Amino acid sequence: MAVEPEALVAPPSPSRLWAEQLAMGLALLVGILIFMAIFHEKTLAAGASVLGPNYLHVYGVASVVGVLFQIVMHEAGSIFCLWRLKIPVRLRFFGFGATATASLEQVPREVWTDARVGLAGPLTGTIVSAVLTGIYLVTRAQDASPTQAGEPFFLGMACVGAFYSLFNLIPILELEGGWIAPAVAPQAWLVGLMAMAMVLTSYFNLVLLCVVSFALPRFFLLLRARVPRTDTACTHRQRILIGLGYFLLVLALGWFSSATFAMMPELVRNAMGD
Repeated sequence: MAVEPEALVAPPSPSRLWAEQLAMGLALLVGILIFMAIFHEKTLAAGASVLGPNYLHVYGVASVVGVLFQIVMHEAGSIFCLWRLKIPVRLRFFGFGATATASLEQVPREVWTDARVGLAGPLTGTIVSAVLTGIYLVTRAQDASPTQAGEPFFLGMACVGAFYSLFNLIPILELEGGWIAPAVAPQAWLVGLMAMAMVLTSYFNLVLLCVVSFALPRFFLLLRARVPRTDTACTHRQRILIGLGYFLLVLALGWFSSATFAMMPELVRNAMGD
């Protein structure tokens, strides 16, 4: 009797794999939040307060302008990178990596190119936050009042920019982290996840928790060979640069946003003389 050849099983489509990662990440995130709501309510409440104004509302229109400035500079970083790589820019100026996504979807997939464009916006946002922090430190050094609070508005805007850049680094499409993720090797995911978990134990950060929740399924799918090793399309040097750049940004933004967010209420009260 002739033996029929085994039926070939088509590999999952990229869109299906992204859907699996999204579903697993959401389930993990919701599970962690439910666990914390039951056993660590105070920590969760403190972390969730990032969704509130955190005293920036006292600056009124200036806060709105500052937030818009952060978004514009973030998108400008992506536009500059696209221009340098000679990729036609398709403007989708709504934030959250919209310009990068609109432009990259129109060109053939290149993992190294996608990762560089994905990093450009968060890196630019991080630089802007660092500059704003420097301005705040200058105002604090020049403050002759007993509190030496300086102008905490600049530090608050730096904090907003850090949270915004960190959110964009969540490794799901259509955020910029989703364009970076294919260039990250499994070994880098393992080390990065361990480092992020350590930061979370010291500074609970809701946005950083989102990064971990969606990065863990990515690592799991790579281990199970459900996701192809797209990072092999990059050279060894390129994988190191992307891995270091991505996780150093995530860790630095996670620490900085948490630390400055905790400082802001007291700094604003001192500056206002309350």
